[in-house]
Amino acid sequence: MDVISEYLSITDALDCIHFVGLVYLFVVFILLWLGKLINDLFTSYSIDNELTSRDNKALAVSYIGYLMAQGIIVLGILQGPEASSLLIDLGLMILWSLIGILLLNLSRYINGKLIFSKFSTRKELIDDQNIGMGMIQFGSYIGTAFLLEAIIAGESEGLLSDLSGTVIFFIIGQLGFMLFSIIYQKITIYDLHDEIEKDNIAAGVSFGATLVAIGILMSHSIMITNSIPAFCVWFINGMVLIVISRFIVDKIILPKHRLDDEICLDKNWGVALIEGGSAIILALLINASFA
Repeated sequence: MDVISEYLSITDALDCIHFVGLVYLFVVFILLWLGKLINDLFTSYSIDNELTSRDNKALAVSYIGYLMAQGIIVLGILQGPEASSLLIDLGLMILWSLIGILLLNLSRYINGKLIFSKFSTRKELIDDQNIGMGMIQFGSYIGTAFLLEAIIAGESEGLLSDLSGTVIFFIIGQLGFMLFSIIYQKITIYDLHDEIEKDNIAAGVSFGATLVAIGILMSHSIMITNSIPAFCVWFINGMVLIVISRFIVDKIILPKHRLDDEICLDKNWGVALIEGGSAIILALLINASFA
C-alpha cells in the first residue's frame, strides 16, 4: 500500500504549483524582452523588419541562438545559491542577466572582428541572408552562454570578485574560441572564410555546432576551479580530443567519403550536422568522464 500511495501522492502534485515559480517566469519574459531591446541597440538593423518583411532566415537562426543563450544564462542564475530573500534573488537575477546579455552582444562583435576579419559578418547575415553565418553566430552565442552559466552558477565570493571573475573568464573564453578557429582552419582542406562567403550552409553548420562543443568543454573547468592554468590545460586536452574525434567520425561514419569533401564540394549540411553533433556529444562525455 505504501508503494501505491507514493504513486498517488497529492502533496507532491501541489508542490509543483507555487507562486514563486510564476514570479521567476514573469521576470524571465521581461529579460527576454530587454535582451531584444539591447540587441536592437547594438545592431544597425531591425529584428522585426528582418524576420517578417524580409523573411531573413539567416537572422532567425542567429537570433534563436541568442534567445537560447539568454535562457542558458538564466538557468545558471536559478541553479546558483539562493539569496536571503525573494527580492534580492530577483535583483541578482536581473543584474546577472543584463550582464550576460551585454557580454553576448560583445561576443558577437569580438568574433566578427577576430574570427571572421576578412569580411563583414553584418553583410553576410543581413544583406546576403547567409544561413551559414547565422549558424556560426548561433554556435557562438550558445558556446558563450555555457561559459557564463558556469561562472554564474558557482558560489558567490562577493559581487566585485564575481564581476572580475566573469570578465576574466569571458575574455579567456573568447580567446579560446579564436584559438580553436585557427586550429579548425588548419585541420580542414577548405578555407572556412571562403566557404562562408560562398553561402556554404554546411561549413557554417559544422563550425557553429563545434563552437557549442568548445563552449561546453570550457564551461566544465570553470565550474570546478578558478585556476587559469587548470583552465588552459583542460581546454588544450579537450580541444585535442575533439579534433581527433573529427577524424574518427570521418572514418567510422563516412569510410568511403571524406568529410571535408562532403562539406566543401557537396555542401552537404546533413553530414556537417552529424559532425557538429558528434563534437557536442563528445564534449559532454569528456566533461562527465573527467569530472
